[in-house]
Amino acid sequence: MNWPGIDFHTHPVLVREMVRRHPGLETAARERFYIGNTYQPLETLHLELDASGLSQAVVLAMDARSSGKGTVYSNEEIAELCAMSDRLIGFASVDPGCADALPRLRSAIEELGLRGLKLNPAMQEVFPDDERAFPIYELAQELGIPILFHAGMSWEPGSRLEYGRPGRFEAVAAGFPRLDIVLAHLAWPWTMEAVALALKYPNVHLDTSALYFENPRDFLSFVMSKQIPLGVFEHSLRKQILFGSNYPRVEIKNMARAVRSLGFSEDCLDLIFRANAERLLGKRKLNRHEPVDDALLAGGVAHGGVTA
Repeated sequence: MNWPGIDFHTHPVLVREMVRRHPGLETAARERFYIGNTYQPLETLHLELDASGLSQAVVLAMDARSSGKGTVYSNEEIAELCAMSDRLIGFASVDPGCADALPRLRSAIEELGLRGLKLNPAMQEVFPDDERAFPIYELAQELGIPILFHAGMSWEPGSRLEYGRPGRFEAVAAGFPRLDIVLAHLAWPWTMEAVALALKYPNVHLDTSALYFENPRDFLSFVMSKQIPLGVFEHSLRKQILFGSNYPRVEIKNMARAVRSLGFSEDCLDLIFRANAERLLGKRKLNRHEPVDDALLAGGVAHGGVTA
């Protein structure tokens, strides 16, 4: 059985139409994202979602100018891509090391219509508990948007492992209790620390976008059933797990198949693939001029405007 839902973690670096419009994206894909795959039409991403039984995908910008690593999709390019497809949900990125971070974030959400924020401490070379980032967290909390952090190991050349340690995120979770934060990749190899953080702080979420073994099924089976009992996720963290593939490094359908093979109940799978993402995205309405409905903040959002 398939569930309509959302892939909360994709990178649109292979979209051919965007590379043709913006040749600089080829450099970003090859030299910053380190992927050599053939560029593909946008329809390929749609077909990946169809094959996975999913409706939409979050597509991520990345701004790391202050560390000298440039951008991998600007906020404006993500907005342009999302205008091509109602199946895409755009997340902004701002650089905590740049003086323009706050106005760029507000503009991305209120003017470009993006729905969340992506930060990569290792690539941006700013620890998550660095006070330079705190005004960004405060603004994201005010705007009602989630932050998706790269967490765990980073393959970024020259990056330090310490940037991704889950303990460095505790100050964010504790200091900004109304801010929804998502730690990508199950924060592997420190998944147990990440689980402890999520158990303690209900505003901490984990996404499934991890692959460091031969295939996602083997990896997730080890991490989410052997290393940590499946029941911890099924019973204690069911509202804090989101499906993410890390596409195109992993095909969406392969990651979706792996998650569905673990033995979760159908109710829990619906939360992982759909309801948890809708709740986080629903805290800010698509029409930015409307007040946020208290019912959305209490949990649950209608399908209209979030899933296709």
